Amino acid sequence: MAANSSDNGKQRLDRLIRKGRVHLYKPMMIAEVLYRDRIHRDIELSNVETYRRESSRWRDAVSPRLVGKKGVLNSRYEDQLFNEEVLPPRLMVELGEANRAGDGCVECYIYFALVGRYALVAEINERLRNSDAETFDLRAFLTEFETPALRRSMDKAYEIVVYALFDALVRHLGATVTLSISPDRQNMLADFERFAFLVLGVTTDRPTVSQPARLYRVGTTNAADAGLDMWANFGPAVQVKHMTLDASRIGEIVLASMADQVVIVCVQADKSVIETVLRQSDMAGRIRGFVTEANLVEWYGVCQGRKYAATLGREVVAEVSRQFALEFPLGGHENVAIFCAERGYSANLLRGDWALDDVPAAPAEESE
Repeated sequence: MAANSSDNGKQRLDRLIRKGRVHLYKPMMIAEVLYRDRIHRDIELSNVETYRRESSRWRDAVSPRLVGKKGVLNSRYEDQLFNEEVLPPRLMVELGEANRAGDGCVECYIYFALVGRYALVAEINERLRNSDAETFDLRAFLTEFETPALRRSMDKAYEIVVYALFDALVRHLGATVTLSISPDRQNMLADFERFAFLVLGVTTDRPTVSQPARLYRVGTTNAADAGLDMWANFGPAVQVKHMTLDASRIGEIVLASMADQVVIVCVQADKSVIETVLRQSDMAGRIRGFVTEANLVEWYGVCQGRKYAATLGREVVAEVSRQFALEFPLGGHENVAIFCAERGYSANLLRGDWALDDVPAAPAEESE
């Protein structure tokens, strides 16, 4: 929904926080611009060019302490933050005035919202660390991301459970991939042997190579993925969409991927509509098939059953935990406490318009 031109700065900021993923990278940029304005006073909030480019650098200076990594949004996407539709300079001026008058209350508001997200993710992480093949519940894990604070990160949670299952199954099936150069291309192989070795891994002495089949995630980032969530060294790309697919969505998903073969993972697929669309287009040859949430639940059930729990099931659950920690490497409680203490952020600043419902207290520093 487009922002209303009559919205004030706080309403726009609240919308950003509600729509943000767990790490709140964009709200953190706002907080750091306001901090710069309040403490260093070397920017003009009315002049976006004094902070547009630098805002991501200021955020990246603190984000590793708080969320374990730097922001990975592309620059054009970040630049849009200060457009009229999101938080234009006139509303940054409004936020800056409130922030200075409240001794950093807007900054504190943003970072305490992050603390709240942190607490939810830390709880999930702890449950995953204590889970095994007998206790892990796929549906319960996904349900955790249906809360308003985590809903925007549901797609990453879905991608994590898909990757953990797919890669473990491929490895346990013992699949291998073989690449070979045709005998009638040996002369050409000799002419381009360095290229063939570097790119294909073959040489004139070894024109055929085999390796284990594997799946890889494109990256644990929030950046645009160019239509690809996972790639396989045996051919297909994997697109993971936490949505129900219908005819209006299938085309753009396929066209967004450059791969010759695509496996689409979704919540549900309207099979009759999709089959009709595929019969009428050239997409049929590119889509290898659909995996639904029902398939995932079934396959997780087999992995966690008595036959495979001690081997395959254990590895799948461990990989879910590992991928979750990679995707959400939030800083330790002590890091957040030290940061808030350094900045002077406390619940006492959150009064009036800047009061948070159920304000999460910044974690206390641990005594040495």
